[in-house]
Amino acid sequence: MSGASALRRAEPTLLLFAAGFFIGLIFPLGRMAGEAGIPPFVFAGLAAAGAAAVLAAVTLAAGQGLALDRRTLLYAAVAGQLTFAVPFGMLVLVIPHLGTGIPAILQSLAPVATLAIVLAIGLERWNGLRAAGLATGMAGALAILLGRNAGTLDAGAGLGWYLAALVTPAALAAGNVYRTTSWPVGRGALPLATLTLAAAALGLGIAVAIGAATGGAPVLGGLATGGWLVAAQALATGIGYAFFFRLQEVGGPVYLSQISYVNTGVGVAFAVLLFGERLSPWTWVAVALVFAGVAIVNHAVGARRDA
Repeated sequence: MSGASALRRAEPTLLLFAAGFFIGLIFPLGRMAGEAGIPPFVFAGLAAAGAAAVLAAVTLAAGQGLALDRRTLLYAAVAGQLTFAVPFGMLVLVIPHLGTGIPAILQSLAPVATLAIVLAIGLERWNGLRAAGLATGMAGALAILLGRNAGTLDAGAGLGWYLAALVTPAALAAGNVYRTTSWPVGRGALPLATLTLAAAALGLGIAVAIGAATGGAPVLGGLATGGWLVAAQALATGIGYAFFFRLQEVGGPVYLSQISYVNTGVGVAFAVLLFGERLSPWTWVAVALVFAGVAIVNHAVGARRDA
């Protein structure tokens, strides 16, 4: 096997872990932003806007234009809400109530939801090995959930916060499928990532404006001392979504959905190491299952391409 061929085979896995790490930084940064008093939708909206600006600069520097035709703008408008505004807006909303561990764990339901959607609409045919890999990763996520002791913030949270946390994997699954089925022909990953994040920022901005008009939290609350968190999140989001949209191109929706397993690992790691949330020893067995699931699905994808 040539070096180029080996790199091409490894590209989805490398993209998966790179995108998962950078996007997963929203768990610790989102919690710190909440503790600094930054309103959740303000934090997510400014991060999306900053990330869009970073990606726009990179896109233009690479000589790629930002197509503004009606088809591409419609795609970005819908993808922006399903890819970032709804799932990660809701995520930063629940983190102050549930901590980082539980939302990270619940996000790992996205691959199963994605697989269910693509099978239901006939986008892909049943593949036993891929399904086994997804099931293995899901078993790891369930082991984290079932083996987890009470964390530092979740003891008094009502059921509604847990149900709200489930919005994130549901929206991510719908977004995974939408981006694949509606990807504008001839459009590259970087321009689409840029426009998608810009649309997400617009959607979150509208939500912030509505909240402010109805007497919500002060829009600029916490930004004086926590502005660096917004900048850090914008940079992490920009880098993560550049990898993410490229992964969408080369991996497809089901493989892409495994990013939620990587995000889970990032969120749980920060929950333990940075915030002192208490996790069961079973968590580390679960992490091994998550990574095994990624390996199995990657092998299934490689075998299908070689067939």
